[in-house]
Amino acid sequence: MKAKVSPIKTSVTIDLNIKLKAALPEGEQLYITGSLPELGNWDPEGVPLSPDSNGLYQLQLSAERGSIIECKLTRGTWKTQGIYDPDVVPPDNFVIKAGKNKKINITILDWLDKQILESDPVRGKLLSYNGLACKKLKYQRSVQIWLPESYSEKAEPCAVIYMHDSQNLFEPATSFAGVDWKVDETISEMIEAGEIRPCIVVGIPNSPARMKELNMFTAEGKAYGRFIVDEVKPFIEGKFNVSGKPADNCIMGSSMGGLMSLQMLLAYNDKFSMAGCLSSAFQKTGDKIFAQVRNAETMPLDAKLYLDTGEFEPPIAESFFAMVELLQEKGYREQENLFAYLDEGATHSESAWARRLRIPLKYLLGKN
Repeated sequence: MKAKVSPIKTSVTIDLNIKLKAALPEGEQLYITGSLPELGNWDPEGVPLSPDSNGLYQLQLSAERGSIIECKLTRGTWKTQGIYDPDVVPPDNFVIKAGKNKKINITILDWLDKQILESDPVRGKLLSYNGLACKKLKYQRSVQIWLPESYSEKAEPCAVIYMHDSQNLFEPATSFAGVDWKVDETISEMIEAGEIRPCIVVGIPNSPARMKELNMFTAEGKAYGRFIVDEVKPFIEGKFNVSGKPADNCIMGSSMGGLMSLQMLLAYNDKFSMAGCLSSAFQKTGDKIFAQVRNAETMPLDAKLYLDTGEFEPPIAESFFAMVELLQEKGYREQENLFAYLDEGATHSESAWARRLRIPLKYLLGKN
């Protein structure tokens, strides 16, 4: 049986043929999910697939010529993703370049839950604290504090990186799509190698209101920003051996978290003088963020700002180039207070951000 998905812009046709070498457990269903609304917008139970008489699962997609489609195959959860490359576990997004009509064969070799998803232990120490009031936020939450193995109460106060979407930072079992940023491994290795100065990471979880909270043009976004500045930051500075100086405090995130990181640098440059904005969703504000920067009388030019984009995330990439140009017009200079990076071949995914995390860390926290 061939499942059909309603076309978006019928320029090219993609025929997917999916074969299972790893048996589907009895009573379970195969799903495909991905970057299109017609694929469920990354709901792990996106589109159910059924086999034909030969046991082959087929799906036909119509896509705009030149577009990029990303997808995954699951048994209904991120822990039950299908593995199609034995060397990439957890699996990356399967990327389809819709340049012409084509047939694509995918073979599921194994399932992620059989490869033991939790086999990626956290390096250092990961703590959780749920005693904050979360004032004016609809959804209460704990925060995560990651300490490297080298952390000491007797050493010089260390830097702090405040990161959005903490579910995705340290553990694949809690991360969106089962792939984490490997923050603990990467920072541990860079500290040990002397590439960056000692730091801890404070992760703030997202909530069902993520799209509004990670945008300071909304009431929810303003409240979320105040939550970090008024509650999280004072708690961390009172509890751990960290520096409260702006030069030692960084705000970082991806997508809407990248947008929010730039907004917080602009709003609270007396608290943060470093911002890491990965694959930032500037376009989600229409022209608002561009107008804010364009019309600003002053900019925090003494702060360090990192922006990047993947090649295969067109709306993000367009807004990235526009923002870089605008920031340069406002006085930012490449390699001085601005680092702009295009990651060729990269998609909008946790795995892509994990692979290039070293770049913003080295620029923002590298030893002078």
